[in-house]
Amino acid sequence: MQIRTLRRGERERLLELLDLWPLPDGWRGRDFFRRYVEDDPTFEDENVMIAEEAGELVSCVQIFPRPVRMRGRAVPMGGIGSVFTKPEQRHGGLARRLLELALERMRERGLLVSLLFGDERIYHVLGWRAWQAQALLAVREALPAQRPVHDAEIRAFDRARDLARVREIHAQYSGRFDGTVVRDDRLWETTLRVSGNPDEEFLVALRGDSGGAPVAYARAVVLRSFLVVSELGRTDAGADALAALVDRMLEPREEDPLARPDRPSAELRRLAALPWVPDAELHAALAARGLAVKPVENPTVMWRCVDAPALARHLDLEILPGEDGESLLRRVLPPGRFTCWTADRF
Repeated sequence: MQIRTLRRGERERLLELLDLWPLPDGWRGRDFFRRYVEDDPTFEDENVMIAEEAGELVSCVQIFPRPVRMRGRAVPMGGIGSVFTKPEQRHGGLARRLLELALERMRERGLLVSLLFGDERIYHVLGWRAWQAQALLAVREALPAQRPVHDAEIRAFDRARDLARVREIHAQYSGRFDGTVVRDDRLWETTLRVSGNPDEEFLVALRGDSGGAPVAYARAVVLRSFLVVSELGRTDAGADALAALVDRMLEPREEDPLARPDRPSAELRRLAALPWVPDAELHAALAARGLAVKPVENPTVMWRCVDAPALARHLDLEILPGEDGESLLRRVLPPGRFTCWTADRF
């Protein structure tokens, strides 16, 4: 058995291995993961750890380098994804060896923390911990006696027209929340190319006094037949406009690009999962529209400190007596008090 990183000429072999993964939402493995190989500008072969036996790829793990916000700073993070082993090769420690190699490579490259989405025992054994991630279920409890009066115009996102403004809003709004990815040009290209499942609803809201520029935006996808608001943002004065976008996403429509045979529009749009955001103005604006948000926990979001001394230095902190990597990470990124945009998933 050989444990190593992927070679450029092996990308199709990697996709053949991942094609064995039975995925939800109607995807074939090779088609789903091809987006991360071919459409993600940040993809690098050296970030894929593979196990090869008798000339055949049998297991893989991928590192997704991303800077994330912690205490107002960009911290180098290594996301972990594409963790897969051929069924007949499981229970032999291959995934563990690849994950250990990935941790070693992350330390070498200065990736100080790691994030993954899963809850398998092997992740706990190797030091990842469920971080009490929160989501918000938005449901329409009742129509208000009088819907808010607003002059927001809602339209589909147009890249050429709206991207620059949306990027400004994202930087300002996401900059308020620890855990969000700091996007450069390549990471913006990544999220625009691969966040659909396969489709995405991306809406922006304008007001009469905004000079034709968006004051809020929201994105939505369907994951496991469930409507998920994958990202949202607003200007300081755009809480009601953002609530109007969420309200629109919960309205069934005749021609619904996200509807599926097993989830027609009227059923799909009954409720939505929103990212957790500590935005009291948004929550009040949603309530004014008869939309209630109820917190739920997502146990599959797991964090790990990769290099505690380097993380402390990066944040200009001292490691406290008796403090290990996990407790340091709990101090700088309190469990349940961070925001992850599904639009940055890997």
